Amino acid sequence: MWELNTLLTRGMNIDTLFVHSHDMSLYTLEAQLGEDRRPLAENGRVLSFRSIEHARQHLSTLKVARCMLVQASAYQEMCGQAPAAPPMELEMSWPGWQAQ
Repeated sequence: MWELNTLLTRGMNIDTLFVHSHDMSLYTLEAQLGEDRRPLAENGRVLSFRSIEHARQHLSTLKVARCMLVQASAYQEMCGQAPAAPPMELEMSWPGWQAQ
């Protein structure tokens, strides 16, 4: 896991921030730095948010070059089948600083 405090104090640039939508009101985040992709955590616990806007406000000082919303479809699973398609990824805006 990437500790949020470590990223902020070291001023580390996040290449891609992945916002995972698990439900209409549950979001978790992963950060990719170089080839290393890990969940974001605070005090050893994975960060979770009730809205994308809440995540944006809480993490607005992160240096993010690219942000992706990740949404998996539960349709196949609801029909008793194995998931057929990879999760959908949509690029979205992130407030503040954009890495070069």
